[in-house]
Amino acid sequence: MYYIASRSQRANDMMVWRHIKRLKSFKADDGVEYIVAKSKKEMRRSLPIYIGVGDKLVRTGRYEINWLDAFFQ
Repeated sequence: MYYIASRSQRANDMMVWRHIKRLKSFKADDGVEYIVAKSKKEMRRSLPIYIGVGDKLVRTGRYEINWLDAFFQ
């Protein structure tokens, strides 16, 4: 199971996560960056950034840091 959220939502105080079984079944928008977590527990750590290319997700070499947890630890 995967949790996917658009990276543009990160600027807001609340993120909406989509719950899917396979990354292949997710239809991504071209050029939109997504944050992907494999579990709820993993959401507290740095998460890989994927980008939508032709309805598919392609992993980039970058990570999104959960700055709130990093700041208070």
